[in-house]
Amino acid sequence: MTLGEKLKSLRCGNKITQEELAEKLSVSRSAVAKWESDTGIPEINNLKAISKIFNISIDELINTAQNIEFTQSKDKIFDSYNGKYYNIDLTGWNDGVFHALIIGEDKDFLFYKKTEKRKDIYGLIGKRYITEMNELKISNDVPKDMAKIDRTYFCEKRVSIELACREGLIKGFFDFRNDDYLDVIIDSFSEVKVQLKFGRAIEISSITKIEEKDYVFQEVNQSENRNLSVRNHLSGSVFSFLPPGRSVRI
Repeated sequence: MTLGEKLKSLRCGNKITQEELAEKLSVSRSAVAKWESDTGIPEINNLKAISKIFNISIDELINTAQNIEFTQSKDKIFDSYNGKYYNIDLTGWNDGVFHALIIGEDKDFLFYKKTEKRKDIYGLIGKRYITEMNELKISNDVPKDMAKIDRTYFCEKRVSIELACREGLIKGFFDFRNDDYLDVIIDSFSEVKVQLKFGRAIEISSITKIEEKDYVFQEVNQSENRNLSVRNHLSGSVFSFLPPGRSVRI
């Protein structure tokens, strides 16, 4: 395990947020996020403080050949967060998800439901890219018969897929790979890959988010646009036959 993986595992296992850990260490939350994503390294005084907070030696923290006991906490998110609403932050330039109801998980993904324009939309988040889960105090009761889904739910559906942005300010800003996966159909999942229709495949380890497309709303918009186009066409046709100076009400 890397230093970042150990730090995140210890923090999540002790149910401490990035903000809370940052406050204990007198650093910014972004500093903690960089450490956990292995894009930054704590200074020696911070390493000492971290070892005291989590009761672990500095050697255990920095030795990548040695794992720690809280590793499983990363694989058991669902037990603590099931049936609650969260804003979920992801590493770096990757877009998180907001107002998400947690409804399931497997070894790679956390599954959620959110509501947009009065329609339920289901999605999944790559657990390895989660940096923060901030619980929302929602007054609405969570239904007892809440649907549970797994990755097969997204097969044969039109979805958008987001990939982990390349590290670094410039690389992340100019990373446009997601443009190729804004509207695709998933054929199947294997242990390590997502197979898309028409032959393409994506490594599961590179996926930050998959979300089903809201085609009901899109079809309504398309219908309205078609009607507007027809009206404009007919309007133009009528006016083309009118003599100069004459008008007609549509």
